[in-house]
Amino acid sequence: MAGRSKLWAIFYGLICAVPAACPSPAADLKASSTKDGRITITISGEITPGDTSAFTAIVKQANDAGKFVANIRLNSEGGNLLEGVKLADAIRFGKMSTNVARNATCASACFLMFAAGATKFATYGAQIGIHGASDESGRETLSSNAATISMAKIAKELGVPSAIIGRMVVTPPSEMVWLSPQELQSMGVTMMGKPAQTALDSSLSPGLESGQQARQTPQQSRPSEPLDLLPRSSTTKLSWENLVDKVVTLSAQQNGGNARSGRTCQPEIKICINAVLFKMDGVDAMIKVTRDINDRILRREFCTFNPSGDIRLCLDWDTQRTHRDMQDSRGNWTKVADD
Repeated sequence: MAGRSKLWAIFYGLICAVPAACPSPAADLKASSTKDGRITITISGEITPGDTSAFTAIVKQANDAGKFVANIRLNSEGGNLLEGVKLADAIRFGKMSTNVARNATCASACFLMFAAGATKFATYGAQIGIHGASDESGRETLSSNAATISMAKIAKELGVPSAIIGRMVVTPPSEMVWLSPQELQSMGVTMMGKPAQTALDSSLSPGLESGQQARQTPQQSRPSEPLDLLPRSSTTKLSWENLVDKVVTLSAQQNGGNARSGRTCQPEIKICINAVLFKMDGVDAMIKVTRDINDRILRREFCTFNPSGDIRLCLDWDTQRTHRDMQDSRGNWTKVADD
């Protein structure tokens, strides 16, 4: 069972899942009130663990005073992915608008928060960017790739078009794709101002029109409830297709632009195996598909190899079972244990 737990941990471990392993809260959260009494919360700076608690406290305080948090202004280059997901969930639950002003930035984890808005506004000149996830040191690892796939799933639930999600998944964490006004409009964003406009009245708060009426008893926070946007358990399946796309891209990056792949057939048992090989965290790994003589899929597996390359630990994607194989002197692999 230890091997199985290790493999599943690789797939489902989100970045900085343990708060103690990450920095203390750093985002700056400020609340302001409009003339009609509605509340705008500005979130700026790096997103780190603890920011959701601070955000929820501001929302609760406003609601307790009979006020409605209507708008979230964002200016953040991202940060902790898990915390960004929590904040996105809180924004979505509260049916709040999101807004990125001219010369402000909302990228990486902040993008999910922006996408969670009940209505979304961006001013021409705002920078809204996406890329894949990284670990705490900024590296692309197997865990961060799993986080990228989770991030893509969350973005889909928030209504982000597949074209934008696709660009997110294939963009390394060291790079950034800045979305065009047309791409933003494709996800329902209302563009404010004009492309050549040099100044805007900063007192304007899109989404806070005076015609909107707050609920008499606001309730926009749910601190004790589970997050709908997060995987509900460690047994939630990832998409095999998304994993294959990511692995092929990663393998190509590691091998001069061409993914390292192979195919072998065993006529005596009437099967053929297609595999893509890559490295993650310095460990050799592969994904492989076994098909019968009629090209029917028999098994889909993810495997990691020991340093010597003669023992591999494999996860069957469909049954969630793991097993260990050993290679003999002739290069043949034989299953030696079920974990």
